[in-house]
Parts: sequence; structure tokens; C-alpha cells
Amino acid sequence: MKGINAFMDWLEDRLRARLAIWWVILLLVALALIGIALLRRSSLLSTALLYIGIPSTLAFAITLLRAPKPDQPWWHQYRELSLISLIVFLASSMVLSEGFICIAFFLPIYFLVISIVFLCHRFIVTRKRRSGKLMVSILPLLILVSAFEGTTESLSLERVSYTTATRVANLTPDQVMRNLTRPIDLNKRRNWLLSVFPMPYHFDAGSLNPGDIHRIHTRYHRWFVTNTHRGELHLQILEVTPTEVHTRIIHDTTFFSTYLTQIGTRISLNEIAPGQTEITLRFDYRRNLDPAWYFHPLQKYAMSQMAGFFIEEVMIR
Repeated sequence: MKGINAFMDWLEDRLRARLAIWWVILLLVALALIGIALLRRSSLLSTALLYIGIPSTLAFAITLLRAPKPDQPWWHQYRELSLISLIVFLASSMVLSEGFICIAFFLPIYFLVISIVFLCHRFIVTRKRRSGKLMVSILPLLILVSAFEGTTESLSLERVSYTTATRVANLTPDQVMRNLTRPIDLNKRRNWLLSVFPMPYHFDAGSLNPGDIHRIHTRYHRWFVTNTHRGELHLQILEVTPTEVHTRIIHDTTFFSTYLTQIGTRISLNEIAPGQTEITLRFDYRRNLDPAWYFHPLQKYAMSQMAGFFIEEVMIR
């Protein structure tokens, strides 16, 4: 009888603990949704308040609501923090109808911030009876300050940037120019980062006369097969010479426009030997997301890979 009573007490404690966890998760999901709604209403959804502020707030809240047991190993604490954070993240993303691309690029910085908060908490717990109070105070302060990047111009780093790619082709400049007017198909094997993004499925193009507008159509299934976003990018030809093509973007409703604002392109052709041309493609764009330390190198790498891919599949073929 005592064994049965002990088992029932253990089971009751386990159920109570599980129920407490789910109440914490529901509370945190509600907190995340309220925070995101406030950022959207304030036009601050692309700032570091979303990518650093909300994750750090959630991590601090989990630490307070789920105080670790004194004898619990640190890796058990970190595992529980990570699991609850992941559930809250995925639940919030589903409610907000976010696509898999947003989730894929938010997860690394999300867990980086969660891990930093965990380390701050561990540092505070282990150092509170020792020296090092200055560091204990500075670490949370640094997180707080970095969370406000992008909220004002004075708290924003340089946004306008460019990237270039260069390839050498066994073609004349005239042949490269003719390739630019041929039908385009970008559904080819590409760099791992570019493969995450669906390529344009239709191009309205065919001439390279100044003033012409080329229309690029995109289709992004946020949930792989449904919740579809359709958009267009309109590219105007500004200047054309036998060795250069200069364009600007005059309209962009593609899913890329959430991450960056494309400004224009410049193609330069340099015939380095008879029948051999050095092709350089430059993309000018404006970064829309903060913090810069995370999104600037990521976007610069992606745009440079896209420039190289475009040269190889459209200009060289």
C-alpha cells in the first residue's frame, strides 16, 4: 500500500510540474505576441528590439519563472531553457504565420541571445559572493543597449551597402550582351544559402534599351506548399553601352524586400583578350534589419553569391 501511495505522490508531482511548465509556456507565448504586436504598431519590427530585445526578455522571464533547483546541473538548466524557448518561438511563429525562411534565419541569433542570457545568469549566481560585481552589472547592460539598435537614426549603423562578383568568360562583350536578352531560368543548382530562397519563376524581359522596365515575378510558399506570397520586382534600364549596363529598382514587393531594399545594379564588361571577357556585376542595396553585426555579413554574403550565380547562369550560360 505504501508503494502505491508513493507512486501516486510521485505521479502527482510530475503532473503538477508538467502543468506548471505549460502554464509558463502559454504565458511566454502571450508575452512574445504582445511584444511583437507593439513593435509592429510602432514600426520597429525590423529593429534589434525584435531580434535581441524579445529573446532576452523571454530568457530572463523563463529564468525567473523556472528557478533552477540548487542541485540541478547547469546543462540540465540550459536544456530546459532552450526547450521552453524553442517551443515559445515556434508557437509564436505559427500564430504570426511566419514562413520557414524567417524561422531559419531568426533561430541562430535567437539561441545566441538565449545562451548569452543564460551565461549572464550563471555568472551572477556563481559570482554574487565573490568579486567581479562590475562585470555582473555590465553584461545585462550590454544586452539592453544592443537591443535598441535601429530604433532611431542615431542608434543605427550604415545601411546602404554593395557587393560585387567577377567572372572571366570565353565570350566577347557582344555575346554577353546577347545572353542578357535571352530567356532566363534560375532554377539551377546553387549555393547552400541561395538554395533556401525560391528563385523567380518568370521574367518579363527581352531588350536592353534605356527606359525599358524588366519585371521579375516571385512566389514564396511560407509553409512550403501554402500561405503563399507573390511579388514583383521592376528593374528599369538606365544606361546601356557596349560594355556597361546600369539599372535601378523602381518597385519591389517580393519577399526579399522584407530583408533588404534593392537599389540597382551595374554590369561592367572588360575584354582582357580576344574572345575573353572579364564580367563584373555590382548589386547596390539597403539593409532593413538590425542588428548589423548579424544581418550585414549575412546579407553581403548572400548578395555576392547571387551576383556570381547571375553571371554564370545568365551572362555566361
